[in-house]
Amino acid sequence: MNSKIRPLPTSDIAGPSMTASSYVTPEALRTGDPHECELSHLVSADGRFVVGIWSAEPYSEHVDSYGGYEYTRVIEGRVTLTDTDGVIRSFGPGDAFTIEPGWSGEYRVDERLMKQFVYYESDDA
Repeated sequence: MNSKIRPLPTSDIAGPSMTASSYVTPEALRTGDPHECELSHLVSADGRFVVGIWSAEPYSEHVDSYGGYEYTRVIEGRVTLTDTDGVIRSFGPGDAFTIEPGWSGEYRVDERLMKQFVYYESDDA
């Protein structure tokens, strides 16, 4: 049976089912080595809508213009986003935030980060 409803894991979400990913580009990387991993729960046919889990080791990158809409809930670790206008926001376990297309600034993983995310690649950026 091909069900259109699938429960998502709420515990032991990291593990052998996560695979290497590479959202952070070499051009954007400023410090560290993210060693990114992800587990996609749902990906649209065109690849523009993704629901999943992502993890990274401490690093920082400069984002010129964020390419989509993202909802994030931090599961573990800490991340700090600094807008190009100097506004600093830090998020830790249990915190949630959104990013809109066109955001620019520094995305810094301060402690090993694991997050649940929903991302929609946009034409608005």
